[in-house]
Amino acid sequence: MTTNFFQNIASLNLKGVWKLAITTDDKGHFIVSQLFHTACGDKAVNLIVPLTLSGTAEELDEAFFDTVTEPTLKSAGLQTNMEAHLKSVTVAQAASKMEQDQKNREKAQATATATKKTDDVELPEPKISKEEKKKIYEEAMEQVTERIKKFKFSEALSILPAIEDHPNKANELKKKRQYLEQQANLYEKALLNFNA
Repeated sequence: MTTNFFQNIASLNLKGVWKLAITTDDKGHFIVSQLFHTACGDKAVNLIVPLTLSGTAEELDEAFFDTVTEPTLKSAGLQTNMEAHLKSVTVAQAASKMEQDQKNREKAQATATATKKTDDVELPEPKISKEEKKKIYEEAMEQVTERIKKFKFSEALSILPAIEDHPNKANELKKKRQYLEQQANLYEKALLNFNA
């Protein structure tokens, strides 16, 4: 007996893990559960539920690949985009202006400490102008607002300025952090309930 089952899988050109579970009953009906996974660092991928088909052997022979191809390709694309997204966030954080400014401040501080005179006279820490500090804060808060509009509360939390860097905005930052943590939890629960 020759089948083209594996040739059909190969024609989709997807790299990952195919999970198939086939259940039969005494009436000749089949229930097929199919799930495709790629290597993805985002835990949200675990929310994807298997695609389930049922029918006779003849019905499944005729319609299986026509039915599963599009959803499997979408699922694989989503998982690829999740992984690419995680990598891009890491790259963006490293390249961000705020991150670079922080590294420059740390470098300047380390240089100042290293060139300290032996008579223990402390050199002043490099100062950032109020205008520059205000600009950094405003840019960060704009990015936070954009993430909130897109329901990306966890990302917004990760770029929220630190209270230590902006003590004059402590009240505002505490309230914003509390709001974002609450919204992130609610959004996560809603996703779990939606996919359950």
